[in-house]
Amino acid sequence: MGMEGKVRLLLVDDEPHFCRVMAMHLADEGYIVATATSGEEALERFRGEEYHLVITDLKMPGVDGLVLLERIRDLSAEVPVIVLTAYGTVDTAVQAMKLGAFDYILKPVDVDELKMVVARALRMQEITKENLALKASLSAFYRDFSLVAESKAMQDLFPIIRKASEVDSPLLIRGETGVGKELVARVIHASGTRKEGPFTVVDCASLEPERVEEVLFGGEEGEPGKVHLARGGTLLLDQVDELSPRTQARLLRFLEEERVAQMPRVRVVATTTEDLGGLVEKGSFRRDLFYRLRVLEISIPPLRERKEDIPPLVEHFIKKYNARLGTMVERISSRALDCLVSHSWPGNVRELENVI
Repeated sequence: MGMEGKVRLLLVDDEPHFCRVMAMHLADEGYIVATATSGEEALERFRGEEYHLVITDLKMPGVDGLVLLERIRDLSAEVPVIVLTAYGTVDTAVQAMKLGAFDYILKPVDVDELKMVVARALRMQEITKENLALKASLSAFYRDFSLVAESKAMQDLFPIIRKASEVDSPLLIRGETGVGKELVARVIHASGTRKEGPFTVVDCASLEPERVEEVLFGGEEGEPGKVHLARGGTLLLDQVDELSPRTQARLLRFLEEERVAQMPRVRVVATTTEDLGGLVEKGSFRRDLFYRLRVLEISIPPLRERKEDIPPLVEHFIKKYNARLGTMVERISSRALDCLVSHSWPGNVRELENVI
C-alpha cells in the first residue's frame, strides 16, 4: 500500500491463542495488528481507532462474524473484511461475501494463504482509493474548463479524454450539435503536450467547398494555411464531413506525411455531427481518411441522455453569467428546474446555456 509499518489490521477470533499466533505472523509482514476475542470488543475497537483491514472468524458467541461484518459495513464501506470459516460453514461464508466480505479462508488457516489474501485486499483497497481520487481530480480539472458533468455517461468519458490528451494521434469527436465537441477538443489541447502551441479552428461547414483547401493548406500567392499556422499545436477541423472529395484527398496525404514523421508537426482533431461510417458506405466520405482520423474516437452523448447533468450545468451557467453581467442571481425555482430537466434539449448544452 505504500504504507508499510503503518497498515493497521484488526484480527477477531474467540480463541486467544489463535489470535496471538496469527498476529505474530502478520506482524512479521510489517503490519500493526490489534486483536479482539469477541465481536463486541471488535466493534468497540473499530469505532475507536482506524483500521485498514479486518479479519474475523464467522462463528463466535454473541456478536458473530456476520453481524460484525454488517456493523462494520454500516461504519465504513471502504475497509475490506476477510472472514475465516470452518469447512462445514462454507455456505455462511458465501453469505458473508454477498454482504460485502472481500474473501473467505477455510480453517485451519494456511498462514501463507492468509498473508496473500491480506496483501491482495489491501492492494485492491489502494487501487479503489486511487481511482476515486483520480475521478475526483478529473472532475475538478474538467469543471475548470466548463465540462460540468455528474452523469455516469460523462464521468466514464473523462478517463478517455485524459488518455486522448496524452498522445498526438488524430482524434475524431462525434456528437450532436451543441453537446460540446469543441470544448472537449480544447480541454484535450490544454491538458496535453501541445498546450503551449496554438489551438486553430477551421469551420469546414461555414466555408465554400473550394475555399476550404486554400484555408487549410495556403493559397497560390504563398499565404500560409491553417495547417502551417497550427504547427506545434492542435488543428481542429469542425464538421469534417463537409470536406469536398478533393480536400479529403489532400488532408489524407497530409495525415500520411504526419504519420511517418518522427515528430508530427500538428495534432489533427476532427468533429462531426454525422455518422461518418454511414457516409463512407454511401461513398461521400473516403474510407481511408475515415480510418486515419479515427485513430482515437470520442462520442459525446446528447443532453437528453444525461439529464443528471442539467442541475449542475444550470448552476454553472448562473455563476458564469453573474460574473460576466454583474448580476446576483442565486438559483432558479424548483419548478423551473423541473421544466428544464423535462425538456428534450435538441440543441443540447448550447441551448441550455442560451436559455439561462
